[in-house]
This record gives sequence, structure tokens and C-alpha cells, in this order.
Amino acid sequence: MTKRKIVLKMGGSLLFDSSLSLQLTKLTKIVEILQEAKNIAAIIIGGGKIARKYIQAARKLNANESLCDTFGIQASRLNALLLITALGPHAYPTVITSPNDISQAALSQRILVSGGFIPGQSTTSVTFQIAEILDATDVIILTDVDGIYNKDPNKHPDAIKFDSLSISELEQVIYGTGGKTQAAAGEYRIFDAVSLQILKRSGFRVRLINGNDPNALRTLLVQANFEASFGTAVVKDMKKK
Repeated sequence: MTKRKIVLKMGGSLLFDSSLSLQLTKLTKIVEILQEAKNIAAIIIGGGKIARKYIQAARKLNANESLCDTFGIQASRLNALLLITALGPHAYPTVITSPNDISQAALSQRILVSGGFIPGQSTTSVTFQIAEILDATDVIILTDVDGIYNKDPNKHPDAIKFDSLSISELEQVIYGTGGKTQAAAGEYRIFDAVSLQILKRSGFRVRLINGNDPNALRTLLVQANFEASFGTAVVKDMKKK
């Protein structure tokens, strides 16, 4: 059996409550599980609510979308630094800010931690890019919902969760036919056009789970029970004969 190498994507929303207070108790519980896990190669964290606050303020000051993205990137890197601090000696001590940093830093055998890279690129795209460079077997996306739904479960009580989706089905759920392919700075979208293209060519498995569920985290990351039915698995499209 091939040894797992996991790259983790954490939504920045997991760090803050609705009043933008840091949830240190929750972060500590997540980190305890991460420290027990054996096969985590890298963690990428988004900017979350604090990034969107800065982006909203920047827009009011007439910032363009590229500059707004930069505010989001800086917020995600601050979150990454906090995560490095929480992980202690388990983490590489410096935030990864470029693909050029990855190969050298990986020699440390510590968990690499990153936020965003460049304007216009989502942290999911960064996650998939890092997963490719590290030859990861699995990408696990931690968000604040239980999986991928056919519509926003926070707005629609009748939303239906998918246990698994092919990449083509995922594309339809997110964009529909001919939908928009790019989000504005700070807009929360788990997958964007670039991340979907990387996913199509990649060899790693993807699962999205609720990062607020310690049982799911422990089952996947510590017990390595990847057959458990938590969240939503994204699977490759079947090749046409």
C-alpha cells in the first residue's frame, strides 16, 4: 500500500468567530490532532473573515482588485504564522510564500505552512500547486460546512450534500453551464477555475470535510481511515471508452 502524503487546506474562517475574535481553544484542539498525525506534508490556510474585513476597507479607499487581493494574501500569511507558532517544532519555522521555497524547505521533514502566493490566485490553487510539487497522495480541505452541497446550506435549508462528486460534476455544481469563472478578491469560493484545472491533471485524491468536527479530523488524519464517509470526496472522471 502506498504511503499517504497529505496536504491540508484550512479555511481561515475556522480561526475566527462572527465578531472576528480569534478562536484559540478551537485552534488548540485542531493543532493537537495535527501534531498526532503522521503524514501531513503541508498546510495552507486562507485569510478568512479578517481578510474580507481588510478587503472591504480597501475597496472603500478605492483600491483595485489586485491590491485587495494583496490584503487577503497578507492576512492569510498572518494566519499561517499563527499556525506555525501553535504547531511549534512540528512546523517549518518560516511561512512559505513562493513555489520556489518548497523543495528546500521540505528537506526539513517538518510541516510546511503557507498562505496565499500571488494576487488572483486562490489558496485552494496554492494548495493544489504545493500538492503537485510535493507529490502528495491526498488533499484534505477543512472548511466550516460538512461537505459540498448543491447550493449554499447556510442560506438554503433544503440543500443536499454530495458524498462524492466527479470533477465534471463538481464543475457543474460550482459554475453551472457557462457560469462565471473567477471570483472577486475576498469572495469565498472553495474551488476556482485554476484549482479545477490543476485538479483535472493531478494524481492526488481530494476530500472536503468540516474542520469543526474533531471526530472527522482524528479519523482521517490520525487513524488514517480514508474509507470513512465524512464530507465529500472528489473523484476522477471515468475515462470514456
